[in-house]
Amino acid sequence: MKRIGLLLAGLGAASLTAGCAPSVVVENNGAFTVRAIIGAGGMSDVVSPSPGESSFVEVREGSYTAIVIPDADWIEYAQTTRRLLNEQLANPENMTGEQLLEVFRRLADIAATIDQFQRAGASSAVGAASCSGAVSTEADGSVLVTTTEDGRILIECK
Repeated sequence: MKRIGLLLAGLGAASLTAGCAPSVVVENNGAFTVRAIIGAGGMSDVVSPSPGESSFVEVREGSYTAIVIPDADWIEYAQTTRRLLNEQLANPENMTGEQLLEVFRRLADIAATIDQFQRAGASSAVGAASCSGAVSTEADGSVLVTTTEDGRILIECK
């Protein structure tokens, strides 16, 4: 009976170690959603973390490259949100003063973010930033994404 318990414990430990591939975490501290393409060992994967969020991909051990671009789906969402807020303003008699102020606040926020997003896309030919790093079974990689006040995307690979 002891042998079966030891065998099962050994199999459980082996399966845990077998699934421990290195990973790269993409942390988005920028103002808008980005699309990050992570390439390593001839393979690539794409994640789209929102502002304040992070995503990760499993990669092969060795060097990796990260390319970060503004996410086109986000700009479509932002433009739709702006259109819906403008439609609410078309009938101000149906809103309280507080509701009107909130719509104006949201419009100003979304307009500023759209402007920053568009400047990020115009800051280079494709609006992309890239960096490289390395991962191993002992050390995962990380990509830190930020945006400058003028809308440029900055990334740092560790």
